[in-house]
Amino acid sequence: MEHIKTQYRGRFSIRQKVKFAPVAAASVLERIAGNLMNSYERVFVSPETIAVDFYKEEGFAWFRKGDFVKTRDFFFMYIERAGSEDRDTGVLYMLAMCYKNMDEDSEAVAFLKRAEKTAKNDPEIISALGECLYNIEDYPEAVVFLLKAARISPWDSGIQYRLGICHEKMQRPEEAEEFYKKAIALDPDKIEYHQTLGFLYKAEDRHKDAIAVLRKALDAELRRKRTSR
Repeated sequence: MEHIKTQYRGRFSIRQKVKFAPVAAASVLERIAGNLMNSYERVFVSPETIAVDFYKEEGFAWFRKGDFVKTRDFFFMYIERAGSEDRDTGVLYMLAMCYKNMDEDSEAVAFLKRAEKTAKNDPEIISALGECLYNIEDYPEAVVFLLKAARISPWDSGIQYRLGICHEKMQRPEEAEEFYKKAIALDPDKIEYHQTLGFLYKAEDRHKDAIAVLRKALDAELRRKRTSR
């Protein structure tokens, strides 16, 4: 390491210094308290940028703690100081998740739609948008976004399941049945999928089909208990 320092002393650009910081911290700079990368940020990044990023990091920290009101407030302060409301898709998504966790799905939909404009193929955003639209009982629009999410992530059983629920709420039992079956095929051990399909059959007076599916749900539950022992 001393050889590297001697050879390149005075020749590093700012970008290179940051790149070599973790290497240096592992040897001669171990005595410096804290993280060396943070030290470089203090030197080379403007105080204004650090202050703005502070609000963003605090927002994420409070979200992890489950305090969604404080999360929202810090993200709003970040947006105000960053100077562009729609610049950071991740922050818009996190604001939506705050409102979703506070059972304010209409507000969540508004932020998810803004996030979706800059990340049109993000399955997480699209799926969350479909779910929140379902929660506010806008089933036709929920189906639009869930179908987009299904095309992006065809392996996601949860998306297929939510599509089934939407179609059942829209009084389309045949379509709902097909989506429930797709969900089960993708995740046959998911008890909830079997149960929901069974209840659909029961509502349609298809009692033999309901019994067969609910037995599969019971088998899945027994398998889960055996493997958890």
